[in-house]
Amino acid sequence: MFHVISRRSFLCNVPVLLSTAAWLKAAAAAPDSGFIMTVTGPIKPTDLGTTLPHEHVLVDFIGADKISRNRYDEDEAYNTVLPHLLSLREHGGRSMMECTPDFLGRNVRLLQRLSVGSGIHLVTNTGLYGAGNHKYLPAYVQHESAEQLSKRWIREWTHGIEDTRIKPGFIKSGVDNGPLSSLQRKLVEAAALTFKQTGLPIGIHTGNGAAAREEVEILQANGVPLHAYIWIHAQNEKDAAIHEQLAKAGAWISFDGINKTNAAAECTPASAT
Repeated sequence: MFHVISRRSFLCNVPVLLSTAAWLKAAAAAPDSGFIMTVTGPIKPTDLGTTLPHEHVLVDFIGADKISRNRYDEDEAYNTVLPHLLSLREHGGRSMMECTPDFLGRNVRLLQRLSVGSGIHLVTNTGLYGAGNHKYLPAYVQHESAEQLSKRWIREWTHGIEDTRIKPGFIKSGVDNGPLSSLQRKLVEAAALTFKQTGLPIGIHTGNGAAAREEVEILQANGVPLHAYIWIHAQNEKDAAIHEQLAKAGAWISFDGINKTNAAAECTPASAT
């Protein structure tokens, strides 16, 4: 049975849709085997339950050249975050996509502790974040090729992150507004190469529609089907025609920051037909 809704209604309901359909479809870590990789191991997509599709447990904006886990106490972080995850479970939540990349505060041991302590499925990522004028990129990105970066990320999928057996469930990157810098284009290409070897979906923090179109161009040039791509923070682009264009091409369009204040002008009650 099909329900026809207006584009306005679609945009108003996208956050709800993404919490189920997008990650059930796009975040299957290995499409052929039909599972999603969490920090405690693989689960069936149907075991995700109600899911928060884009959250951060801990982020450090100090920059890649200064970041260190010595800057915080892990036990304090655990005790601070755990009550929020327990509350999420109490209110019916079962899973969360943790979108903090390496060099921006990713700590998979902390995520695993929190998952065990709360009963919430947490999914971590591989990849690097190139938005913020490259502040969160390690120095090696300057001289390594897309192929070399991809090998690093593929290794996290095959062997585990750092010296753990914890594996990523998706690829996370980030870019500023288009046109993309050469380093940002390299990250998108590396994500494409990683997808082709792992099946991990690609979620990219994206500055605007011009950047999203450029990402799509790179992904398609590398043979990546757009159902494996998620345009994160698409609400930053105000031209809905670009959202519609890329959605029709097969991409997932992820909106956030929608609340009662800014949705009032766009959404009307009972607009679905």
